[in-house]
Amino acid sequence: MIAEVAVESKGRGVYDVTARIEEVLRSSGKRRGLTLVYSLDPLCRLVTLEYDADLVEDLMSLISGLKARNPYVVASIFQQSMVLPFEEGLLLGPFQQVCLLDLNEDAGTRRLVVEVIE
Repeated sequence: MIAEVAVESKGRGVYDVTARIEEVLRSSGKRRGLTLVYSLDPLCRLVTLEYDADLVEDLMSLISGLKARNPYVVASIFQQSMVLPFEEGLLLGPFQQVCLLDLNEDAGTRRLVVEVIE
């Protein structure tokens, strides 16, 4: 099963997409397997972290401190896709979420492809 997930972004920032991926898993009817999550936007990447204001601020501060002038160079540091196991839900650490890292300056709809593999 393949589904597209639209994420409304206010621009540069971090957005928790864990629940959206879990929705796709539930609708697939599969109980166990792998899910591939892929960002279609060239300036959006995927990270796993605790979606906490301090940690998000630290990540954005780290990114802002990079000397690269081109956002595509910054994007190349992070992964555009990830494969996650699931067994009646994503198998993540206790405080871990899947987040979309948006490096675009402008707001807009960002698209993720989620493929469920049994």
